[in-house]
Amino acid sequence: MNIKYNIESIKNSEGTGRDRRYVRLYENAPLNPNQLEEHIRNHTMLTPGALHGVLDTLGDCMAHALSGGTRFHLPGIGYFSLGARLDKADNAADDKVRGNQIKVDGIKFRPEARLLARVKRNARFERARYSTRSRQYTEAELLAKIKDYIATNGSITARVLKTEFKLRETTAQKWLRHFTETGVLRRDGAANSRVYFLAQPAENGK
Repeated sequence: MNIKYNIESIKNSEGTGRDRRYVRLYENAPLNPNQLEEHIRNHTMLTPGALHGVLDTLGDCMAHALSGGTRFHLPGIGYFSLGARLDKADNAADDKVRGNQIKVDGIKFRPEARLLARVKRNARFERARYSTRSRQYTEAELLAKIKDYIATNGSITARVLKTEFKLRETTAQKWLRHFTETGVLRRDGAANSRVYFLAQPAENGK
């Protein structure tokens, strides 16, 4: 199965005036316990009971090693190590920081070269047909599209901005609120079914 991706960007990355492009991957749901057990049973002689025992023991060994400051190595897979952080920022000198101010900040993983090479060899990518990110418009570009749509259809809604203009719900609502507050649009209808029209220009300066 191909891995779905989209190319996205961060505007004015680090204040340089340039956009930073990056690959956004759309990961599938993780294997559930039943799927994992079935896969292992199909490739080993382990019974379900023995498999549960192995996985439980492996988790205990990993927790014991990491909580004692020891890296945990799974041969052929990689190394797990502990991440730590200061529990709260303060102005105390480094030699005054006490052990109870250090907290676990996660578990880091470094794959073995063999595992990484297998993943690289088998991974295939395909551009996604969808995106969870709003399409980027300037104010002038979006306003022109809204006016064109209203000229043809009479009104516009947040749903149209989401489906036709590829905006997220919060972004669509933000733009509609902005154009209403600036007097470009006027809204009608109940809060859960807003409809927006072009505001009528004032007549003879009234």
